[in-house]
Amino acid sequence: MSDLFKSRQEAYNLATKKYNPGNTNHKEYDSIYLSPTSNVKGTLSLYNNYESVLALGATGAHGFEAALHGAKKVDMFDINELQRVFFEFFKTAIMVLDYEEFIHYFTLDKQTFMFQKKDIANLLGNGLFERLVYFLPEDVIFVLEPIFEMFYSPDIIMSALFRFEYNVTRSYLKKNISLYNKEDYNKLKEILLSGECQFSYHQLSIEDVPKFFKDKYDLIILDNLFQYYSKLRTLDTPYKVNMFIRKELSNLLTDKGVIQAAYGFEIASDSLKSMLNIPYTPYKSIITPMVTREEIKNGIVPNLIKKWPDNYSFDFIPGVEREEGRDTDNVVLTYRHK
Repeated sequence: MSDLFKSRQEAYNLATKKYNPGNTNHKEYDSIYLSPTSNVKGTLSLYNNYESVLALGATGAHGFEAALHGAKKVDMFDINELQRVFFEFFKTAIMVLDYEEFIHYFTLDKQTFMFQKKDIANLLGNGLFERLVYFLPEDVIFVLEPIFEMFYSPDIIMSALFRFEYNVTRSYLKKNISLYNKEDYNKLKEILLSGECQFSYHQLSIEDVPKFFKDKYDLIILDNLFQYYSKLRTLDTPYKVNMFIRKELSNLLTDKGVIQAAYGFEIASDSLKSMLNIPYTPYKSIITPMVTREEIKNGIVPNLIKKWPDNYSFDFIPGVEREEGRDTDNVVLTYRHK
C-alpha cells in the first residue's frame, strides 16, 4: 500500500470512529486541528525583520501570520500527514473563497458542549468540497473525497478525524489569528495567489527537522510543541529539549535568527510567575497550588527558565482563555544565540 493509499485509509478510519476529547497523541496519522489553539497574533508580534521562517505546521496559521508580517519563504513541518493534507485544503480555500464564504465554512458563531448537528452544519459543510474540488491538489482530493462524499459534515466534525473540542468561534479566531479578519484575509489571498511568499509543508517529526532542512532561517516557530515533550521518543526530558534547541535547531538559524522555543497557556504562565515571584491573580477553579507545583516541577516553560536562564527570555501576551471570560496571560519563550 502506498503512502497515499494509507493516508486515505487512515483518514476514512478516523472518520468512522468517535473522537476522544483530551487526546494528546500526535502520530503520523492522527486527528486534525481545525484551528490554532494559541495566540498567533501575540506570538508573532514579538518578532520582526524576518524573511525566512521555519514553523510547526498545524493549520498553517503561524506561517500565514509570518507572511502577513513580510516573510518571503515559509517552510512548515508536522508529524501528522493528515494535518498536512488539511493545510493544503485550507490554503486552497483561502485562495478560492471570498471572505464571507470562508468565515461561513471555517468558523462558528458560537460553540457549546450542548449542541445539535444543525448548529454545526456549516462547519466544513458538504458544499465546501464541491466548491473547491477543481482547485485542490490531486493528493488532497484522493484522501478527502471519499469522506466528503459518504458522510454528513457534522458527523465528520464529531468523529476522530477532527479535534473539535478546541475553539473555532469567530470572535476567538478574529482576536487571535489575523487571517480571520477581512482585511488580512484578502491580503493573505493576494500573497498566496501572487506567490509573493513561498510555502512548503512536510510530514516530519521535530526530531528529524535538523536533518531534513538545509536552509537558514531568521525565525523558527515551535508554538506549544514542547508542551508534550514527555511523549517524544528522543526529547523526553527538559535537558534533552534544551540540548536539542541549542546544539541542533540553532544550526538552522541565520546570524541574527531566533527560535520561539516554547508556548505556555494559563497554567504555565501563572506557574512561571509564581516561581519568579511575579504578582498574578490565578483563576481559583483552574489553578490550584498543587497544579502550580506540578507545572513548576515538570512543565517545559518553568524548567527551561529555571535551569537555563541565560539561554531563554520570556514574554507574557494576552491569553487565549480571555475569550472564556478569564483575564489571563500566556507566555512565550525565545532562544537567541549567545
